[in-house]
Amino acid sequence: AMGVGCGTGASTEDEVASNAKDVVARLLDDCDAFLFDCDGTLYHAGTLLPHVAESLKFLRDFGKKLFFVTNTSSRSREQLCAKLQGMGVPCEVHECVPSCVFTADYVKRMHPTAERVYVVGGQGVVDELAKVGISSSGGPEEDTKKFDEADFTSLAEELGRERYDGVVVGWDTGLTYYKITKSSLVFQRHPGAFFYATNDDGADRVGDWMLPGNGPLLKGLEAACAACAPARVGKDKPFGTEAIVLGKPNPDYARLIAEWNGIDLSRAVMVGDRLDTDILMGKRAGMKSLFVLTGVDGLAQMSEKQIYPDFVLPRVGCLWSERPQQQPSRL
Repeated sequence: AMGVGCGTGASTEDEVASNAKDVVARLLDDCDAFLFDCDGTLYHAGTLLPHVAESLKFLRDFGKKLFFVTNTSSRSREQLCAKLQGMGVPCEVHECVPSCVFTADYVKRMHPTAERVYVVGGQGVVDELAKVGISSSGGPEEDTKKFDEADFTSLAEELGRERYDGVVVGWDTGLTYYKITKSSLVFQRHPGAFFYATNDDGADRVGDWMLPGNGPLLKGLEAACAACAPARVGKDKPFGTEAIVLGKPNPDYARLIAEWNGIDLSRAVMVGDRLDTDILMGKRAGMKSLFVLTGVDGLAQMSEKQIYPDFVLPRVGCLWSERPQQQPSRL
């Protein structure tokens, strides 16, 4: 039972807009760290949403810690930082924590002897795994590889000779039949191989249209695993036919950021446009949650998905445009 002052009592976009000043004041009082989703929250594809740069500068001037937490795993910390800077968002590498960073840390913790994996995904996954000492094959260097039936048997033999501790899947704009085949062969030749995904988002909003996310791609790889390596059916994750999904809403993702940066999660807020990833992770991790209406979900989805954020704003830019005119007193 949240009051209207919290912003979740609002049932229309007009009410959300009229509550914005109260919401911003509460956030500034109650939160020391702001974790921002990126796509649909700060930008659409390559376009920064209105007043985002001003809002982030305002929060920094207020002494708030900022982090950028995206399930899109195709970019490493450095690449995400460069993308944000290129759009006019000043940030540092340590503030950028794409899901491939969490994935690499998690895989290393759970499988300390792992040395080599097969990656279906972008360079970010390859780079972050390499930082924790796990080498890989696959990734973007296989984007142009064409499947040739004549080579299938020799590929199977080659994969049997090579070391593979597991398969890691991230959003891959270069997904091919060759990669699906190769991942299925890793599962066949290495029965103990683990299976992880950086996230399983269904889609992202870009302008008026939806772009397929990692979720639909993962379904195909999981189906191939079940069909080609039936011995894995019924086994516990990550050794079965379905991947363990490591991005948001997994609360360990937020906990890791807190551990690395000395943050009290009860005074942190997760800011995002998706109820079942951003807002749900915030709730599971004991954070506050701020839902913005610039992305995938709208107000109607709160009751549909039964996920209710602590705060709602029309957009991240309201943190600046609806800011208090004088610094709130800390009485």
